[in-house]
Amino acid sequence: MRRSNWLIILSVSILLLFAFAIYNGNKNVEKRLYDISVVQEKLHKEDSEMLATLKKIEAGEQTNISYRRLPSEPMNIGYRHPRLAIMQPETLSFLATGQSDMYTHFKSPKIYGNNFALDYSEMVSPVQLLFGNFDLAFVIIYILPLLIIAFTFNILSKEKELGTLRIIGAQPISIVSWLLQKMIIRYMVFTLVVFGILLITLITFTANAFTQINQVLQLFLIIAGYNLFWFVVAAIVNIKINNSSKNALALIGVWLLIVLVLPATINQIGNSLYPIPSRLNMINEIRSIKKENEEKQNEIMDDYMRNHPELSQDNSDQKFGFWHNYFASEKMMEEKTKPILAEYESQLKKQQNLISTFRYMSPAILMQQTLNNIAGTSEKHYNDYKIQVFEFSTTWRNYLVPMLFKNQKFTQKNYHELPEFHYKNRIETNFWLNLFAIIGINTILFFVIIGKGLKSNPILK
Repeated sequence: MRRSNWLIILSVSILLLFAFAIYNGNKNVEKRLYDISVVQEKLHKEDSEMLATLKKIEAGEQTNISYRRLPSEPMNIGYRHPRLAIMQPETLSFLATGQSDMYTHFKSPKIYGNNFALDYSEMVSPVQLLFGNFDLAFVIIYILPLLIIAFTFNILSKEKELGTLRIIGAQPISIVSWLLQKMIIRYMVFTLVVFGILLITLITFTANAFTQINQVLQLFLIIAGYNLFWFVVAAIVNIKINNSSKNALALIGVWLLIVLVLPATINQIGNSLYPIPSRLNMINEIRSIKKENEEKQNEIMDDYMRNHPELSQDNSDQKFGFWHNYFASEKMMEEKTKPILAEYESQLKKQQNLISTFRYMSPAILMQQTLNNIAGTSEKHYNDYKIQVFEFSTTWRNYLVPMLFKNQKFTQKNYHELPEFHYKNRIETNFWLNLFAIIGINTILFFVIIGKGLKSNPILK
């Protein structure tokens, strides 16, 4: 290995790949932070203008603002000055793009509108969707196995083709022990090179990553397990085929199966077994329910006031306008649309459960899920973010609606009491489960397939 230039080529290749991947991942995170800072600055500017206007109103000064824009009206605050619900990136978000290029990271849930029907996806270039993002997860899952294949495809067959295998067999060590020792040494060298370069690139480009030392250690451990899987596969092919050219073709075939074919097949099976209902049909059904509610507005209002006596004023001359009728019908709207949305969420959950069930068929899927969870960019994270936005939207609405029914004005004091959104990462990484699954796969392959191959191969006896 010292005489060969392969170790130098390997180190340089991994260094360049890791450096560019981390740099590219950081650029994606920086863009995300920039977009968030833009909307925060816009909100701050609008809030400053709103507070200045409220100060004038409370001082009895005249303002040249129409009634529909007056910040002293609670519904104008809810509609024209919504709060930001921001999903800040995690410390290791540079690690895996995941679903972060598909979903938005900030929402301004208004008091008017069907918040559950909000579109949380963003417009993305179809070319980018086709080829994906070049991040560290891509390098680890797709490219490192190819480097391992190039490093190990002829570890046994080369000795046979050069005629040195019989000489090795004459030494006071069995070929089995020699092969295993050689494979273990190469695994340790390769993994140490990966660890060293990864450590250097992390220190160089993202030193703040080490504030999450537990997650960094998890990253190293899962890489070690994933590397071991491909070394075990390489050992199996070397024992079973024992021909350099055929070994290379077989390993490339296994790489295609594990990394590309199985994930795509499982995803397609999920779409076929649990198809997501048409979004267009869902929107049309919601519109039909809304139209039906408008025709029964008086009945809905009477029922709403009976169920919410705390919103009634002391006098009997309470008048109801657009906003009163809207909130009275909104609750009924939610009840009627719940089955439609439940079907949509149920099918999506079934797809995710199917993928989770079959993820043990492909270590690549296990790796992708683990890295996305560590980075906080998995689909589960964005679904939970959507749930948290819905919860905040309800809190935001519940603060302003009573002011409407009690005919209260919005003041500077109310502004400082407004609910604020704080995103919490509530998704478990399942790191240890996935790591033990990869180790279990390696153990089964080694003792069942390699052990059987060693016994049946006459060259290794």
